[in-house]
Amino acid sequence: MNISPQFPVNFAPGTGRRAIQLTKGDFTCYPLYYFIPSFDEGASHLVYHRADAEGVQLHSLDLATGESRQITHGRAEQTRWIPWCTESGPGVLDHRSVLNVVRGQVIYFDGNDARCVNLNGSGDQLLFSLPADRLAIGQNCVQVNGEWFVYIHHDRENHDAVYPPDRAKNRAASKGTALAAFHLDTGEHRNLVFINSPIHHVQPYGEDQLVFCHPATENGMLLTDMKGGWYSHLRTQDDSGGCVCHYIATEAGIAYEVLKGRDGACSGIYDPRSHRSYEFSLPKHFGYTHTGRDPEGRLWIYENSSPETHDLQFLVRHIPEGEDEWLALTGHWPTYGGGQKAHFHPQITPDRNWLLMTGGDAATGTNHMFLLDISDLRDTEGIPNPAGAGAEAG
Repeated sequence: MNISPQFPVNFAPGTGRRAIQLTKGDFTCYPLYYFIPSFDEGASHLVYHRADAEGVQLHSLDLATGESRQITHGRAEQTRWIPWCTESGPGVLDHRSVLNVVRGQVIYFDGNDARCVNLNGSGDQLLFSLPADRLAIGQNCVQVNGEWFVYIHHDRENHDAVYPPDRAKNRAASKGTALAAFHLDTGEHRNLVFINSPIHHVQPYGEDQLVFCHPATENGMLLTDMKGGWYSHLRTQDDSGGCVCHYIATEAGIAYEVLKGRDGACSGIYDPRSHRSYEFSLPKHFGYTHTGRDPEGRLWIYENSSPETHDLQFLVRHIPEGEDEWLALTGHWPTYGGGQKAHFHPQITPDRNWLLMTGGDAATGTNHMFLLDISDLRDTEGIPNPAGAGAEAG
């Protein structure tokens, strides 16, 4: 990656690890939701949200020059991702945009209008409009070959009743969610799954499959494909009460963490083809956890949010019959505000030398994008391949 020297260099609290600050100012910046790419092909541009007093729009950052360009001009009045994030003001629907890496375009929702724009802000066009009684509610994706936009929408009236912004959510009463696909060349619409349960995230797994979540009464991962008409349960709640929260599609399988179990949190890797998995315990001091995104499945990095600290931890070596070896990548790094904008959401850059994250900037009391230097890390050792011999059965 060619990174401009004009970006200021900071050092991670607690560890002194180098951290390049990509954005700064009296506003909050954060990438696309970390399950999906934010870097274009060649990693020359980074697509991100900027939320300020005027609302939330998408921008494209040229990493070589440091130039940032606003590429959307959404006018939707209600952009909040209910109930998972804080208010953003008018603009594009927060956390629901997708970078089509193959085509160098960004797909976003301006209210019920699904639109597409080039990374330089040109060529903005309408793809389709959802009916007035529907609402785009989840974090979407593009199929690996870039031909299909896969998106989630819900019955508007039921969603407003189940997820009022000022009251607790009631997922079990959710009705009328569709996982759908739109072909970017032919305009074909395809309904893949229709379910009386919210769907929060969808991401591609391999060339033709999709992994999504969460069933209303049993948090977990589900699998379907681009033909649709079916879905299969993967890792769901277990006897200890533990349930999958975040999961990452990787070349080695689906990496995930399981929270709220009686014996504490654990992490794992699941192979949908063999339906085998391998799980291991996370440190007892871990609180709310995000599994970091490594598309190759080689580095196991976690965001840990506990009452004592908000930090990043790297699993150096897993020792099945002993104590795992961990490395702190940061000490306590505060973030500001709440919701999704206050999470690190760590993801490894395409050149594998950096960890893209959203961190707090104490100078302004806002959150911004940083590149944390991880060029010294070597692959995590000791995690068995669940598709191979010796993996534990799921």
